[in-house]
Amino acid sequence: MAEDFDSNADKTEEPSAHRVDQFRQRGEVASSRELTSALVLGGTVLALSLSLVYMYEEFTIYLEWLFSLNVEVALAEEGRKVLVSRSAMLLVKCAAPVCVTAFALTIMSNILQVGVLFAPEVLTLKLERINPLSGFKRLLSVRSMVEALKAIFKFIIIFSISYVLLKDEFYKVTGHLHIDLLESFIVAKTLIFKVAFAVIFGLLALGALDLIYQKMSYRKKLMLTKEEAKREHKEQEGSPEIKQRIKTIQRQMAQKRMMSDVPKADVIVTNPTHISIALKYDPETMISPIMLAKGPDHLAFKIREIAASHGIPIVENIALARTLYKTVKIGEVIPRSLYKAVAEVLAFVYKLKRKKKAVG
Repeated sequence: MAEDFDSNADKTEEPSAHRVDQFRQRGEVASSRELTSALVLGGTVLALSLSLVYMYEEFTIYLEWLFSLNVEVALAEEGRKVLVSRSAMLLVKCAAPVCVTAFALTIMSNILQVGVLFAPEVLTLKLERINPLSGFKRLLSVRSMVEALKAIFKFIIIFSISYVLLKDEFYKVTGHLHIDLLESFIVAKTLIFKVAFAVIFGLLALGALDLIYQKMSYRKKLMLTKEEAKREHKEQEGSPEIKQRIKTIQRQMAQKRMMSDVPKADVIVTNPTHISIALKYDPETMISPIMLAKGPDHLAFKIREIAASHGIPIVENIALARTLYKTVKIGEVIPRSLYKAVAEVLAFVYKLKRKKKAVG
C-alpha cells in the first residue's frame, strides 16, 4: 500500500492524449460498477413492479390451461412437448421485461460513463491475473481496501434502510394476518417495493460518490512523473539525436538529387567561389529559365566541378548569383525582375556555343 501512495505522490505531470488513448485501448477507464449496479437494480425492480399485473395475468392463463389438460394427453409424448413449450413461453414472457431492462441499463450506464468503447485486450488471458503472488499483492492494494469499504457501506445502507422501514411497518403487517391471500400479496408487494426503492436510492448515492472517486483515482493514475513524461515525449517525438540524424539523411538525399540535375544545366552562375547557381532554359518548351541547383561553399565547388566535367559554361556574376541564391528555390522559375540579367547571361552562353561550333 505504501508503494501505491509513493508512486502517486511523484506523479505531477498531466497525461498526454496519447496516454489516455493507450489506457482506453486497454479498457482502463474511469467507471463505477457500484453506480451501474444500482441503476440496473433500480431499473429491474421498477420493471418488475410495473409488470407484476401482466405476469399475474399470464400465470393465471397458464394455470387455467394447465388444469384443463387431460392427464393422459399431458403425459403422452406430444402432450409433454406442448407442456414444455408453454412453460418455456411463460418463463420468457415473465422474464423478458426484467432481463431486457437490465441489459439496456447496463449498456446505457457504461456508455454514459465512458462513451462507446471496444477493448479486445481486456478479453486476452494474462498470466499475472492467475498468478497467486500477483493476486496476493492486489489483496493488499489501496484499491482492494476501497472495495472492501464500499462493501461494508453497502451492507450498512441495506441493513439500516431495511431495519428503519420494516420496524415502522411491522405492526401494520401483523394487522393483516387474517386477510385473504390476494390482499396479503398486495400488502407484501407494497412493503417490499417500498424497501427496495429506498435501498436503491441509497445505493445510487453511494454509486455517485464512487464515480467521483473513480474519476479522481483514474486521473491520478494517468498522470506521469517528470522522468516518465520525458521518456514518453522522446518516444512520441523521437530523441533529438535521431531527429537530427533523419534531417541529415533527408538533406543528403535532397543534395544528391540536386547534383544529379546539374549536368542538365545550360549555365552555372557563380559568386565566383562562395555561390554556384545551375540554370536551364529551353525556348521551345519553357516560358522562363528554371533553377536546377544551388549551393554555397563546398556545394558551390561541387556544382562547378560537375559542370566542368560536362562542359557546361561557368559565368561569374556576383550580384545575380547572390540574388538568385536568396530569392529563388530549387525547381522554381526565375522571377520576371531577373529576366534581363539572366537573359544577358544566356545570350553570352549561346554566343560561346556558336563560336565553338564555328571553330569546330
